[in-house]
Amino acid sequence: MSKKFTTLVDNASRLLPLLPWSNEFELDRFLQPDFTSLDILTFAGSGVPSGINIPNYNEIKQNEGFKNVSLGNVITATLKSTKPNFLNEDDVKLLDKYLVPSFEIIVGLHELLGHGSGKLFRADKDGKLNFDQNKTINPLTGKPVDKWYENGESYDGKFGAISSAYEECRAECVGLYLSLNPDVLTIFGFTDQQEARNAVYVAWLKMVHSGIISLQMYNPTVKKWLQAHSQARYVITRVLLESAKEIVSIDQIEQSPIDGKPDLLINFTKDYGLIETKGRKAIGDFLIKLQTYKSTGDNESAQKMFDYYSAVTDDLEYPYLRFRDIVVDRKKPRRLFVQSSTQIDSDN
Repeated sequence: MSKKFTTLVDNASRLLPLLPWSNEFELDRFLQPDFTSLDILTFAGSGVPSGINIPNYNEIKQNEGFKNVSLGNVITATLKSTKPNFLNEDDVKLLDKYLVPSFEIIVGLHELLGHGSGKLFRADKDGKLNFDQNKTINPLTGKPVDKWYENGESYDGKFGAISSAYEECRAECVGLYLSLNPDVLTIFGFTDQQEARNAVYVAWLKMVHSGIISLQMYNPTVKKWLQAHSQARYVITRVLLESAKEIVSIDQIEQSPIDGKPDLLINFTKDYGLIETKGRKAIGDFLIKLQTYKSTGDNESAQKMFDYYSAVTDDLEYPYLRFRDIVVDRKKPRRLFVQSSTQIDSDN
């Protein structure tokens, strides 16, 4: 994995320009992260992250760089799942075979190029801007950028409660968008076209599946999300269900033939061309909005958009509140990772 991720970082200068925003919205210089992949013996917790990206402060990342630690053996150790809900038998088989390699692709792109991309427009203490206002056009208005971070303002400070979920959503979208690139797939060892397409299919399917499962992390009483990654994946799922209807839909089954209870079925297209076109466009258009609002510090527009896609009600394109009831009713017991206890014996 170290070799794959290092190669990915080495190709960052070639891959970042493929993202759907103009060069003015990208960092002046990609600060290659200090990357390490570790196989760990133990981790103090029942939930083990697959990677750690620090620092969380965009101002430091933009000017000084960042560090990424991938806990390499966590992916294979924790993704051995039981049969997932809401998928057909063919998708379950594909998921079983390609879940780990597809997850590696998304994690690598998410952590190294997702969190490592995008520029924040700001003014220093003397009012000098770190971008050319005359040449930098807001892609959403077609006019020169007229908003930025004033001296002393930060992304977390301006975006407040949505900052974590918003940034995770942006990084996840970068992962999906670039996962369609043949060079990226080659870096991750996919030289056979069909194998590569299967891995990408599973990556996109898993994102939608995770978005639906994430509904269990929404509290309908207080109308709040309880976890940033869950909110981010639900938002992406809604974007695809709204803007890429050709590639994904969800059936609500009133009575399952297996147990008679309400159920859901995620239908994801096997037409790879539609993922490359309709899927890429939906995620690309959304990424432009995410990045533009973040770069310009336009927290009001970002909040309005993110609140819309974060909403869980029954009067949207699907009855998501009803979906949540089904997800919670069919929730599998929480899996805990039991840590090993490694000791040195008497003979060392």
